[in-house]
Amino acid sequence: MSRRAFASIAAVVSLVNGISGLIAPVALASFYGVTADSQTALAGQLLAGSYIGYGVINWTTRGCTDAALCRGIDAGNVVAWAVGAAIWIYAASTGLSNTVGWFGAGLAVVFTLGWAYFVITDRALGSRVLSGAPR
Repeated sequence: MSRRAFASIAAVVSLVNGISGLIAPVALASFYGVTADSQTALAGQLLAGSYIGYGVINWTTRGCTDAALCRGIDAGNVVAWAVGAAIWIYAASTGLSNTVGWFGAGLAVVFTLGWAYFVITDRALGSRVLSGAPR
């Protein structure tokens, strides 16, 4: 899969989760078996804003060709998705969420591995770029 296609998919997933979490945080929480009060809903909406931001970044830079820019975007996504995966796995394994939480965990693991792949391939691509600066 190309980086452009993967970033597009990641952007759409982030935007869908972000927009639904922004508009209906309590309903989204209940889908995962979490009871949300007004403070939890507010924290969920703040998280949703981050997802929307990741979606916009990934969508607008999905066709980047600058190796350093791509590596930075890839690394930021790896960290965000890996932290999310750890939290989802914890929530699902301890009963903080219902079995749908395992879907969130699996999705986060898939995106973590995908972005890690692009960190490695974009790094290899960047190391082969030669500087054309005159001496």
